[in-house]
Amino acid sequence: MDEHHYSEEEQSIVKQADALCAYLKCLEELSAGNNEFLLAKGRLEKTLASRRSAEMDYFMQVFVPSFQLSLDEISQDSPL
Repeated sequence: MDEHHYSEEEQSIVKQADALCAYLKCLEELSAGNNEFLLAKGRLEKTLASRRSAEMDYFMQVFVPSFQLSLDEISQDSPL
């Protein structure tokens, strides 16, 4: 990304999204039993805390918990 073509707000949003994607990957790996991502999760939690916004808080509260569910937990209420 060429930082000179984007506003500070746009750059901040991209950095938030990048950290959030990495955090979600950690959650998925940890829920699959891959504990190698535990340190990265802690580091990314600090990064996300330093880049907080109302939008990210909403995403973290509403959507992130589902990334910690197992496949059985996700499909538990599925009609299939």
